[in-house]
Amino acid sequence: MTAITPRGLEINLDAARPMEPAQVARQMLLTSRVAALATLDPGGFPYNTATNLVVRADGTPLIFTASLALHARNIEADPRVSLSLADHGRDVLVTPRLSLSGRMERVTGPTIDAAKDLYLRRFPKAKLYLSLPDARIYQMKIEAVQLNGGPAQNANDVTPDHLRLDLSGAEALMAEEAAIVEALNGNPAHVARIAKAAGVTEDGRWSVTGIDPEGVTLNGRAEAARWWFGARLTSRARIEAALAALG
Repeated sequence: MTAITPRGLEINLDAARPMEPAQVARQMLLTSRVAALATLDPGGFPYNTATNLVVRADGTPLIFTASLALHARNIEADPRVSLSLADHGRDVLVTPRLSLSGRMERVTGPTIDAAKDLYLRRFPKAKLYLSLPDARIYQMKIEAVQLNGGPAQNANDVTPDHLRLDLSGAEALMAEEAAIVEALNGNPAHVARIAKAAGVTEDGRWSVTGIDPEGVTLNGRAEAARWWFGARLTSRARIEAALAALG
């Protein structure tokens, strides 16, 4: 059985308004700060709660929870979950909505520190609770995707592979990623140019929270943004050249 099971309805994609579904889905995944998390309670009913969302460079979603939270206990009993992403500051019925289904796995071992560091980039105040003894970070293996791009913009052909980013060939870049992020955030003028290139409209302080071969993710007071390179850049030198071209 697939993670998202259609109920006998065929979507006529020819009648849809033009859009690039995979790109819309990736933009939503990388710039959504909050998601609705649904887990299964002991009675088999969906239990829904809001959670902060962070995404690794390879497209893997991460969430935080305390071990005593009901959704954490639900995940431990049955890892099947769904995440729903939307622009909660607008009318969600006329803007894109993204549903992800899959399974959660607790992050442990040598990768936990990197996961916490990534979480803190987007949510600096999280250091107040990430240090608690029952703090947990889970990673989601996405198994199915459903995108509603807004009126007449449904898409059922976006797959988990569209949301994954292959980092092969960019190992050296990713090894330097934290240092590049720190250097950029130490230069407000650079960050301002990146934010402008990302097309942001919010006035406020922006910071870089992630870099990968396809772009830069930023965080502001109330929203996140993404500057797409337009080409795959797999070295620090090429990314610095792209930054210099911004002026």
